Amino acid sequence: MFLIKIISRTLFIFLFFISTANAADSLQIENAWSPEAPPVAKVMAGYMKINNLSNKDIKILSAKSDLFKRVEIHLTEMSGGMMRMIKQENLKIKAKGHIELKPGGLHMMLMGKLKPVKAGSVIAVTLTLDNGKTINIKLKVKVDDAPQMMHHHHH
Repeated sequence: MFLIKIISRTLFIFLFFISTANAADSLQIENAWSPEAPPVAKVMAGYMKINNLSNKDIKILSAKSDLFKRVEIHLTEMSGGMMRMIKQENLKIKAKGHIELKPGGLHMMLMGKLKPVKAGSVIAVTLTLDNGKTINIKLKVKVDDAPQMMHHHHH
Protein backbone atom coordinates (compact mmCIF):
# COMPACT_ATOMS: atom_id res chain seq x y z
CA MET A 1 0.00 0.00 0.00
CA PHE A 2 2.83 2.39 0.91
CA LEU A 3 4.51 1.75 -2.44
CA ILE A 4 1.28 2.56 -4.31
CA LYS A 5 1.04 5.95 -2.51
CA ILE A 6 4.63 6.81 -3.42
CA ILE A 7 4.12 5.83 -7.06
CA SER A 8 0.83 7.74 -7.35
CA ARG A 9 2.32 10.88 -5.73
CA THR A 10 5.37 10.69 -7.96
CA LEU A 11 3.15 10.28 -11.01
CA PHE A 12 0.99 13.25 -9.95
CA ILE A 13 4.06 15.48 -9.47
CA PHE A 14 5.48 14.33 -12.81
CA LEU A 15 2.22 15.04 -14.65
CA PHE A 16 1.94 18.46 -12.97
CA PHE A 17 5.40 19.47 -14.18
CA ILE A 18 4.75 18.10 -17.66
CA SER A 19 1.53 20.15 -18.00
CA THR A 20 3.14 23.41 -16.82
CA ALA A 21 6.37 22.87 -18.77
CA ASN A 22 4.45 22.38 -22.01
CA ALA A 23 2.78 25.81 -21.97
CA ALA A 24 5.56 27.27 -24.14
CA ASP A 25 5.43 24.20 -26.39
CA SER A 26 1.70 24.79 -26.83
CA LEU A 27 2.30 27.71 -29.18
CA GLN A 28 3.09 26.79 -32.75
CA ILE A 29 4.49 29.48 -35.04
CA GLU A 30 3.91 29.24 -38.80
CA ASN A 31 5.30 31.28 -41.69
CA ALA A 32 7.24 33.81 -39.57
CA TRP A 33 8.65 36.45 -41.90
CA SER A 34 9.62 40.09 -42.30
CA PRO A 35 9.63 42.12 -45.50
CA GLU A 36 13.03 43.48 -46.45
CA ALA A 37 13.28 47.23 -45.77
CA PRO A 38 15.59 49.81 -47.35
CA PRO A 39 19.01 49.92 -45.61
CA VAL A 40 18.25 53.37 -44.12
CA ALA A 41 14.94 52.23 -42.57
CA LYS A 42 15.09 51.89 -38.78
CA VAL A 43 11.73 50.08 -38.60
CA MET A 44 10.69 46.67 -39.91
CA ALA A 45 7.59 44.53 -39.47
CA GLY A 46 7.09 40.90 -38.52
CA TYR A 47 4.26 38.61 -39.56
CA MET A 48 3.26 35.04 -38.65
CA LYS A 49 0.46 32.74 -37.66
CA ILE A 50 0.41 31.74 -33.98
CA ASN A 51 -1.52 28.58 -33.07
CA ASN A 52 -2.42 27.78 -29.45
CA LEU A 53 -2.55 23.99 -29.22
CA SER A 54 -3.41 23.99 -25.50
CA ASN A 55 -6.69 24.04 -23.60
CA LYS A 56 -5.80 27.37 -21.93
CA ASP A 57 -5.59 30.93 -23.22
CA ILE A 58 -1.98 32.08 -23.59
CA LYS A 59 -0.82 35.71 -23.57
CA ILE A 60 2.34 37.02 -25.16
CA LEU A 61 3.47 39.80 -22.82
CA SER A 62 6.55 41.07 -24.64
CA ALA A 63 8.99 40.49 -27.47
CA LYS A 64 12.65 41.39 -27.96
CA SER A 65 15.40 41.03 -30.54
CA ASP A 66 19.13 41.72 -30.37
CA LEU A 67 18.91 43.37 -33.82
CA PHE A 68 16.41 46.05 -32.67
CA LYS A 69 16.09 48.44 -29.74
CA ARG A 70 12.40 47.64 -29.27
CA VAL A 71 9.83 45.10 -30.45
CA GLU A 72 6.11 45.78 -30.03
CA ILE A 73 2.82 44.31 -31.22
CA HIS A 74 0.58 46.83 -33.05
CA LEU A 75 -2.89 46.82 -34.54
CA THR A 76 -3.43 48.81 -37.74
CA GLU A 77 -6.80 50.54 -37.71
CA MET A 78 -8.62 52.89 -40.05
CA SER A 79 -9.90 55.91 -38.13
CA GLY A 80 -11.35 59.06 -39.73
CA GLY A 81 -9.92 58.14 -43.11
CA MET A 82 -6.41 57.77 -41.63
CA MET A 83 -4.47 54.60 -40.92
CA ARG A 84 -3.09 54.48 -37.43
CA MET A 85 -1.31 51.90 -35.33
CA ILE A 86 -2.29 51.08 -31.77
CA LYS A 87 0.29 49.45 -29.51
CA GLN A 88 -1.05 46.27 -27.88
CA GLU A 89 -0.01 45.68 -24.27
CA ASN A 90 -0.24 41.91 -24.82
CA LEU A 91 -1.45 39.43 -27.37
CA LYS A 92 -3.98 36.83 -26.22
CA ILE A 93 -4.31 33.59 -28.15
CA LYS A 94 -7.44 31.72 -27.12
CA ALA A 95 -7.31 28.04 -26.19
CA LYS A 96 -7.24 25.88 -29.34
CA GLY A 97 -7.31 29.11 -31.37
CA HIS A 98 -4.93 31.13 -33.53
CA ILE A 99 -4.00 34.70 -34.38
CA GLU A 100 -2.51 35.97 -37.60
CA LEU A 101 -0.03 38.82 -37.64
CA LYS A 102 -0.31 40.22 -41.17
CA PRO A 103 0.01 43.45 -43.14
CA GLY A 104 -2.89 45.81 -42.42
CA GLY A 105 -3.84 44.08 -39.14
CA LEU A 106 -2.03 42.86 -36.06
CA HIS A 107 1.72 42.87 -36.66
CA MET A 108 5.06 42.97 -34.90
CA MET A 109 6.96 46.26 -35.08
CA LEU A 110 10.75 45.93 -34.98
CA MET A 111 12.01 49.40 -34.11
CA GLY A 112 15.46 50.97 -33.89
CA LYS A 113 17.37 48.65 -36.23
CA LEU A 114 20.92 48.18 -34.89
CA LYS A 115 22.48 46.27 -37.83
CA PRO A 116 21.70 45.93 -41.54
CA VAL A 117 19.12 43.21 -42.27
CA LYS A 118 18.85 41.92 -45.84
CA ALA A 119 16.62 39.44 -47.66
CA GLY A 120 17.78 35.90 -46.93
CA SER A 121 18.80 36.66 -43.36
CA VAL A 122 16.94 35.74 -40.17
CA ILE A 123 15.76 37.95 -37.30
CA ALA A 124 15.73 36.09 -33.98
CA VAL A 125 12.89 37.23 -31.67
CA THR A 126 12.17 36.04 -28.13
CA LEU A 127 8.55 36.07 -26.96
CA THR A 128 7.78 36.16 -23.21
CA LEU A 129 4.52 34.49 -22.16
CA ASP A 130 2.25 35.19 -19.18
CA ASN A 131 3.47 32.00 -17.48
CA GLY A 132 7.08 33.27 -17.48
CA LYS A 133 8.19 30.95 -20.31
CA THR A 134 9.90 32.23 -23.45
CA ILE A 135 9.74 31.11 -27.06
CA ASN A 136 12.45 31.82 -29.62
CA ILE A 137 11.25 32.41 -33.15
CA LYS A 138 13.02 33.26 -36.38
CA LEU A 139 11.59 35.73 -38.89
CA LYS A 140 12.83 35.01 -42.41
CA VAL A 141 13.60 38.27 -44.16
CA LYS A 142 12.33 38.23 -47.72
CA VAL A 143 11.50 40.59 -50.55
CA ASP A 144 7.84 41.54 -50.30
CA ASP A 145 6.18 41.90 -53.69
CA ALA A 146 3.09 43.60 -52.24
CA PRO A 147 2.90 47.41 -52.25
CA GLN A 148 4.35 48.82 -49.05
CA MET A 149 2.12 50.69 -46.63
CA MET A 150 3.78 53.99 -45.84
CA HIS A 151 2.31 54.28 -42.32
CA HIS A 152 5.18 52.19 -40.90
CA HIS A 153 7.47 55.20 -41.23
CA HIS A 154 5.49 57.42 -38.83
CA HIS A 155 6.57 55.95 -35.48
